[in-house]
Amino acid sequence: MRYTLPLERITLSDYQQLLLKQNLLPGRRILLEQLEARFAMLCDQGLTTVAQLAAALSSPNKLSSLAAATGIPEEYLTILRRELGSLSQKPVPLSDFPACSPAQIRSLAEESIRTSKEYWERGGATQDELFSLCDLVRINGVGAVAARAFYEAGYSSVAAVANAAAAGMLKRVSAVNAEKSYYKAKLGEKDMQFCIDYAKLLVAYS
Repeated sequence: MRYTLPLERITLSDYQQLLLKQNLLPGRRILLEQLEARFAMLCDQGLTTVAQLAAALSSPNKLSSLAAATGIPEEYLTILRRELGSLSQKPVPLSDFPACSPAQIRSLAEESIRTSKEYWERGGATQDELFSLCDLVRINGVGAVAARAFYEAGYSSVAAVANAAAAGMLKRVSAVNAEKSYYKAKLGEKDMQFCIDYAKLLVAYS
């Protein structure tokens, strides 16, 4: 099992569905324009996985060549490349998690374990609260404070999020945040559904 999604195994079809359900930033909503047709064009070029697509967009020359071969605007492919970059979650410093034991964080640092990835990969029998938080930040868009809110709302793992219902999850997470004020962002059902769908990918491709 890997900390991040194995991009070489994620199909373009799966990624297309993820984009459709994601609450994209305003500057990236262009990706939804002719999404099905444009992804079909990419598949016609022999690109079947996210890793292959990322490689095909990895340099300006490659991006231009793909644009010429498919007729997809370079602007669209440039934004797609940026969005692809968000698929791999960066490790979170353990010290960023709210309400965790400072003594535990210091002790782990002495063992050169300082990030969510390092603690998660140690795994094994050490599946405590901190492990749960490290598991939750594997979900795209979930940072340290959101992970704490998810955990206190009863979602202690990626698998728990994958099995959640968006409306119920939003209600429980919002109730925790209303009490603890972990984050200021106003989340909706679409945000919860994206987390659920991403968690399902992590489970499916683990």
